[in-house]
Amino acid sequence: MRRATSIKPHLKVRLRLLGVVLLVVLVWYGAAALDAKIQPALQELAEYESRAVTVEVMNAAIAQEMETNPQRYEELYSIRYAQDGSISTVESNSLALNQARLYLVEAVTQALRELPETELQIPWGSLLDSALLNDRGSSWSLRIQPRGYVEGNIQETVREIEINKAEYCIDLELSTSINMILDGENHLLNVENTVPVAHILLDGDTPSYYSQGDA
Repeated sequence: MRRATSIKPHLKVRLRLLGVVLLVVLVWYGAAALDAKIQPALQELAEYESRAVTVEVMNAAIAQEMETNPQRYEELYSIRYAQDGSISTVESNSLALNQARLYLVEAVTQALRELPETELQIPWGSLLDSALLNDRGSSWSLRIQPRGYVEGNIQETVREIEINKAEYCIDLELSTSINMILDGENHLLNVENTVPVAHILLDGDTPSYYSQGDA
């Protein structure tokens, strides 16, 4: 009778080792594929959250400034009427518009400077487009640091919105940069926001002329 050899135990060990290696490789590839899918969604969500926080601060700062100091925004424009009572021109006050721009930009700048570093948590499940996994799982850390420098430009438009009715708009276009720190990595993000300063409905034909301020 032949004696049993040790080939089979060695083969089992090798097969187990091969199975472990294959499992590790599959897990690694699966994690890499999942990371490749999640990272763009994570970046997009982080940018959305960062912009939302910054825009909210901008809007609140402008609303508070205009409510606290309404006299600064009373003479931004003047309306002239024709003999028949219709509106002939809408003329902006360049000096008043420029002063308003300075006041509003300063208010936004100050509000961003006073904003403490904001930290948000983005759950892993929120990135998989699944109602069951939403807000579940471990989280990525997102910190937002406003840089404080704000640019602003006044834009005026007159447009016809329906028959015999026009709209005269004064908007403040704001731009600032924030430092977005996502899981320890820094990303510089530019945030733009347009805030209405004055919107007036004008009955009658669209005015044939309006002067645009140098603000």
